[in-house]
Amino acid sequence: MLGNNEEESGRSMKNNRNQRLKERLFELLSFSIVAILFIYTNDRMGNDLSIGIITIIIGVAGFIVYLKEWIPNRIVKGIIFSVFLLSIMVFFLGDIWFYRYYSTPITSYMWMQKSNLNGLGESIFSMMEMKDAIFLLVGIPIAESFVKKKYPLKHMALVPAVIFLMIAGLKPVKNIFIDKVDITRRYEANTFLRNWGPIGHHALDTYAYFTDSGRPGMSSQEKKAVSDYFNKKKRKENGHSGSLEGKNLIIIQVESLQAFPLFQTSAGQEVTPFMNELAKGGLYFPHVYPQTVFGNSSDGELIVNTGLFPLKQGATFFRFPYNDFPGLAKELKKSDYQSFAFHGDEEDFWNRQHAYPSIGFDDYLSIEDMSQDEMISMGLGDRSFFDQSYDFLKDKQNPYYAFFVTLTSHVPFSLPKEQITLKPEVGKENSYLTKYFEAIHYTDSAIGDFVKRLKDDGKLKDSVIVIYGDHDGLFLKDKHEVEAYYGSKISDEEWIEKYMPIPVIIYQEDMEGRTIDKVAGQIDILPTLYYLFNIKSSSYFGESMLNGEEGDALILKGDYGSQMKINGEGKVKEFSPEDQKEIDLSDQVIRSDYFKQMKEEKKGEKKEDD
Repeated sequence: MLGNNEEESGRSMKNNRNQRLKERLFELLSFSIVAILFIYTNDRMGNDLSIGIITIIIGVAGFIVYLKEWIPNRIVKGIIFSVFLLSIMVFFLGDIWFYRYYSTPITSYMWMQKSNLNGLGESIFSMMEMKDAIFLLVGIPIAESFVKKKYPLKHMALVPAVIFLMIAGLKPVKNIFIDKVDITRRYEANTFLRNWGPIGHHALDTYAYFTDSGRPGMSSQEKKAVSDYFNKKKRKENGHSGSLEGKNLIIIQVESLQAFPLFQTSAGQEVTPFMNELAKGGLYFPHVYPQTVFGNSSDGELIVNTGLFPLKQGATFFRFPYNDFPGLAKELKKSDYQSFAFHGDEEDFWNRQHAYPSIGFDDYLSIEDMSQDEMISMGLGDRSFFDQSYDFLKDKQNPYYAFFVTLTSHVPFSLPKEQITLKPEVGKENSYLTKYFEAIHYTDSAIGDFVKRLKDDGKLKDSVIVIYGDHDGLFLKDKHEVEAYYGSKISDEEWIEKYMPIPVIIYQEDMEGRTIDKVAGQIDILPTLYYLFNIKSSSYFGESMLNGEEGDALILKGDYGSQMKINGEGKVKEFSPEDQKEIDLSDQVIRSDYFKQMKEEKKGEKKEDD
């Protein structure tokens, strides 16, 4: 009798051990499934399945499984684990939607910009796809299994499951203990995401955020390196030098404007008739490349207004809004210019209400200062925006600098039917590219009406109109949409040369029209304007697009999610050491608040002299 009891007790203990093993394996395999789903639904990563992604997720899951064992109540254990699993799935979905638009994983600095989510519901919704629902279809039954303690893992499945988990664990062991990989080293974000998965990326990114978020000082050698860079700039004089000095300056940054819609037609109708007219009558640069990073539109504003590259990590307007920035507004103020900024969104979008005064603007009008009589997509429609902005501007004394940031042509390019005036090509009424053309056509018309009011009031002759795109509206991920529209394949090289650039137009009534087929970057816009307005400052990066030399463009993130250089022939090259030094110097200037340091040092020297 005693022997039978011992035998039954032994069988019971064995069954319990097997059950616990099945539970742990099922929990770990569940997270492996989540990892595979992440790769499947992330279309930009394709089928590049890395064992590292599964490894990291299993490692985290193993840690959670270990912690869970300290909780005595089995039902509570199941609930905690299921909530954790579902939270990971929701978090991954957020990563996927972000990646689809920006072609790069979300970072800790982006969480600082959560206020930017206001009004972006339509844009976020456009990033969702039906296959994303698979997370819920798979995740909910798995979570239910944890709560009900029912594990659909058969006894014969234990052996391959153990083998799979053992193989998955080999990669980190090899990397850390054999290859001696420094896992804290900063790799290009997409590479790290591909190798180690979203959890690995976020772990490294969080570590970097806390070790890199301070404001570093600058040694005397570092300050000298910056001043030497600025002082070595040489200005080449030609017929354009100082030709616009004393004129009102009106800069219009157009949302998502690329160069290829200009001189494009849809059903025989010009997509951008007004900008075409300005391009023919002014200086037109069709091969300028966007250089924005994580600040998107705000990075474009930073580049053009200050002549600095945006930060490599995070948005400059959020990280360092109170810096003492150099730039257009402050240089023009020396010649008694007033400076105004206008935007049809909330004033705190991209933290503009704090960054704009630091750039030098005297006044900033946002949607809070305007009548919200034409709301389109995420803000005030461009037509109403320009009308109301002009009402503010028309009584201002010359000279002034007015900076406009448009909004209506923002992704997903949704216009009300009554605002659509562009005829679509037959059979392409619902094309994504048609929607893009419609939005750009609307904004082109709004700009045309604004400039007409300037002309009717006799103000255009005293003004310079500058138009450029802030960043791409269609990215490499949208190439299939463009191919479907035109009915032909587009190589990556053709995409970079033809579809990636943004236009820059500089127009003044007395100008002679000229197209300058030179490769340049947004960073070259400010030095070009300095040249035309006879501003002598050399505190900027980039070069004048009118210097007669071959140009290039340094892309910090771009279509491919990684940095590259576009040379004078429009070909992709790697950064040279000099290129990287230029980017690093600009980064250092912003992070250390270099110009404020220089002013304080000069004040200190002056006090000593006194």
